[in-house]
Amino acid sequence: MKGRARQGGLSLLGWIVVLIVLAVFGTAAFRMVPAYMEYNTIKSATVSLLGDSKTALMSEREIRDALSKRFIINQVNAITANDLVVSKEGGRVSVAVDYEVREPLFYNVSVVMTFQDTFSKSAAP
Repeated sequence: MKGRARQGGLSLLGWIVVLIVLAVFGTAAFRMVPAYMEYNTIKSATVSLLGDSKTALMSEREIRDALSKRFIINQVNAITANDLVVSKEGGRVSVAVDYEVREPLFYNVSVVMTFQDTFSKSAAP
């Protein structure tokens, strides 16, 4: 019985601290999820375009135009197709993505997310 009497739960101050920490992390997650979803949309649009067999025959400008159309349809606002680095070298098509998103949390505190990736496809079957 003595052990049971000595057990205690979280005090009121402890609960307040836990709730504040949860609120800060919840707010950060709430602000970050849309940016990651938009990056996932950019990634899937780029991979989808590179998976098309006609992409190897396209010029860099045509690839940008095709990506621009996909970004408009999917409502991508973080970047434009002109922000991507598209290159064709030796039968290999590459699209590089490099951008950052800043989301304010409160006052002068912001969350900065950096997205960098390179997608490529070999033109040879």
